[in-house]
Amino acid sequence: MLSASEFTVGSIGHATPLSLVLPRHEHEETILIAQCQSGPAAFFLSERERFKWFESPGNNHWHGLIIPNVRIEVDETSVFDPSRIEARAGTAIRRGTQLVAQAKGLRAFSGLDAIILEDALEETSGESAGFSRWQIVIGAAEHKRVLHNVIVS
Repeated sequence: MLSASEFTVGSIGHATPLSLVLPRHEHEETILIAQCQSGPAAFFLSERERFKWFESPGNNHWHGLIIPNVRIEVDETSVFDPSRIEARAGTAIRRGTQLVAQAKGLRAFSGLDAIILEDALEETSGESAGFSRWQIVIGAAEHKRVLHNVIVS
């Protein structure tokens, strides 16, 4: 359950990074607002455009329930070494000072891009770790709620 102060309703063009956008009907999508080099980026989590992304500032096409200030948690039991195993779309990777997600561009024949989920983390000394399972949460301790699970198969 969400309290009324934990969300707004609107377009993704007004959502800030680390906001989760939940659909209100079957024509809307579950979207995580992340960050790309030029600003906010929409990262699709629902099936139709799963793990695709695009730059989202000013976008008034996609709407939904906007939950800002979510957090990302990785499932440590799904860890792998991305230098030995290829990271697939949807995978979360901790490298340098960032936690990124591998995402496909919306354009045809787009390769994988790393969109930023979290930045300014403690440096990882040149090593990296990938995670095939992660989740989006709000709150902490006994008030923590899981809003969305990501499983890369």
